[in-house]
Amino acid sequence: MVVIELYGIPRLRAQRTEVTVDADNLATAIRALGQACPALRPSVVDGEALTAQYRVALNGEHFTSDGSLPLDDGDVLVIVSAQAGG
Repeated sequence: MVVIELYGIPRLRAQRTEVTVDADNLATAIRALGQACPALRPSVVDGEALTAQYRVALNGEHFTSDGSLPLDDGDVLVIVSAQAGG
């Protein structure tokens, strides 16, 4: 299982802080997120990808948009606004 943490607008729209999905790659995880939280479609989730306004970080190590990126049980995806500062 993969945990997807939501922040900002996605958290408000989904009315959840996180979603746990069964996924073997990033595209499958994003699609499952959209199915679990229909309120995120199409403004955050567009099919098997995030819209241009959002990014995903894998395990707090790097940002990616590669849908074929393999995921392992226990991985954590963090969805954040592309405009979030740090």
